[in-house]
Order: sequence, then C-alpha cells, then structure tokens
Amino acid sequence: MTNTSATHGNAFKKVMFFFGVIAISEVGFSSLCPNNVATTTTYFVPKMSDYCKGSKPCARFRKQVRLQGSGTMPNGKLLTYTGKKINLGSCDTAFGASGNCLVPFISVAADPRYYSMGDIIQMPSLKGKTIHLPNGRTMVHPGYLIVQDTGGAIRGRNRFDFFTGSYGFTNRNNAFGAYGSDDTQMSDKNDCDSRKTFSVVRRGSGNYEQSLVAIEDALRSSGNQRQVASVQKTASGAR
Repeated sequence: MTNTSATHGNAFKKVMFFFGVIAISEVGFSSLCPNNVATTTTYFVPKMSDYCKGSKPCARFRKQVRLQGSGTMPNGKLLTYTGKKINLGSCDTAFGASGNCLVPFISVAADPRYYSMGDIIQMPSLKGKTIHLPNGRTMVHPGYLIVQDTGGAIRGRNRFDFFTGSYGFTNRNNAFGAYGSDDTQMSDKNDCDSRKTFSVVRRGSGNYEQSLVAIEDALRSSGNQRQVASVQKTASGAR
C-alpha cells in the first residue's frame, strides 16, 4: 500500500508503539454523524524545517510524522511513519493511497470499503469559499473534493479526513482548521452541522466529468497545473 498517512487523524487518536507494531485507537471510533452529514477531521504534511534546526530529522519532527503519516524533508524526500524515505519528484506535498500527489483542500481520505480512489465528494457549502493555500496563492473552492487517500482511523460511509497541505491544525491560514470560519471548519469530528451535508459522484457516473472539470478549473485558476495532473491521474485510475 502506497498510503503514507495510515495513522492520520491527529487530534482524535492515540498512536502506540509496541515492538515495532503501530496500534491505533480513535476516540468515539464508531460515532458518526447521521445520514449524509460528513464526519470530518483534517491532516497535514509537516515540514522538517519547521521542527528541526539541524540537517537530520529530530524527535519533534518524527513525532509529527508518526501522527500525520509522513513529512517533507529539505532534500526533496518524504519521510513516512515507517521510517522509509521516498523521493518526492515533482510532488510538493505527499503521496496518498492512490499513488498520486495529494492536493491541499481538495484531497480527502475515505474508507476503501465504501469509496474508490477517484470518487468525488460534493459538499455544496464549500463552493465559492476563498481558500488561502500553503503556496501563497488563493483558490475559490469548487465545492468538490476527490478521494485520493485512506487512513487507519478513517472508517465509515460518511467519515472523511481532509488534507490541508503543510498547514497544521492550528495554523491561522488553515480554512479547514481550528481557526477556520464556521462555513469551512472541518477539524471537529463531533460537529455534525448540516453545512457538512455531502453527496457522492462515483467515478464513471454520468455527471463525473462535469464534477472533475470543476475541480480542474479551480486548480488552474489558482495556478496549480501540476495538481491538475494529479487529480486527472487519480480519476483515470492511473498510478
């Protein structure tokens, strides 16, 4: 499995190590919002330079990598929670279970029992909201997200983990994080407000291409052409 975020869901689970085995428990694991209201949390990819002064991964950074699943290093490599180092190439975030580069504020992790890579989640409340991106640009959110990842604690038909790039939970620019507006905050899994109502656009369904184009147009408008390619590969099933 290429997923490097198997342990994410940072604020809501405990990660314990016992003879090299990761055990994951989530508070309220079976507690989900009703019907088509999403149960949401967020995860991010920490940067080593934000935690370490030296050229080697320090304890603080490694701790975040274990919680989030992976973290970026200055030499263009990704450190995974297993300790493996992966070349990022043209990707500037991390790789999801789809094998493709994750897209901030567009990629979500979902339960593979219910969702395939490339399925699109429509959340109308997000449409038109201005999102400040980690690369300094802004994006007008299309109201669609795409499944590109899974997670050890992401279980249930309406359970999603939203990827926020290098923005952590408490970053004030993180529209989905602790300081996000009431319209966009997605970090509280106990918040079952109706604004989180969603529907699913399955890959290959009649309106899939239209939904995919809306995501692509939003990314192009914000100058993120490389991320368009990642979304297209996931949508086509390419790895």
